[in-house]
Amino acid sequence: MNATDEGHTSPPENPAPPAPRHARLTGYDTFVERVRNACTSPGTQQALRRGLAKPVHEVPARTHAALLRDGLVPDEVKGEERRAHYAVAALIAARPRAERVADTRDDQGTAEQLPGVLKQPPDGTPPANTTATEQKPSWGTSLGTSLARAVISDRDRENGIESRLHLLVRQETDGLHRMLPAVMRLLGSTGVPADYGRLLHDIAHWTYRREESSTRWLEDYYRTLRRARQSDRGGN
Repeated sequence: MNATDEGHTSPPENPAPPAPRHARLTGYDTFVERVRNACTSPGTQQALRRGLAKPVHEVPARTHAALLRDGLVPDEVKGEERRAHYAVAALIAARPRAERVADTRDDQGTAEQLPGVLKQPPDGTPPANTTATEQKPSWGTSLGTSLARAVISDRDRENGIESRLHLLVRQETDGLHRMLPAVMRLLGSTGVPADYGRLLHDIAHWTYRREESSTRWLEDYYRTLRRARQSDRGGN
């Protein structure tokens, strides 16, 4: 071990790099990045925002144009997965530019962590001091983890955030899409970035995998809070 002059153990010289994103997130991450780039055009950003909380058949023609003219939504994406792409594009477009930049840092795994928050894969396995090649691929940051970080950022809002999460995970697809804009605004108001690639993955098949995804959000929420509080107490 390396020691400082004061006798304390110094941090590792070569800390393990973040685990690579899981291959199943690649297509979703690519879409999110292309939407962010498209939002640098104010007209496109406004067109995408017009689709907020709307089913695909209710969005304005200009929203379809913004997503389809340049192939942002892949042609093979259909049904509920297509609706999820439209929804996430609108959610990204609704974020202020500064928050979109913060979101980029988080979903690439390079955002600063809030004090007491440990990054962990969605299966709950604690992070290990291993090389990137030895780590499990990262599934990014689930909505449950993001909401827990919002609580850590503003403890006074814990009851409201917890109640909102409990309501969110009980929703069918329509209710989920109606609630997501307010949830994303909540994250923004507490300074917590969002991982839209992971969110898109989770909601793209919500009808068929709701129990799995909602359970994961709840597990990540409570585990993140527990670990943060244990850290605050010095691990006791």
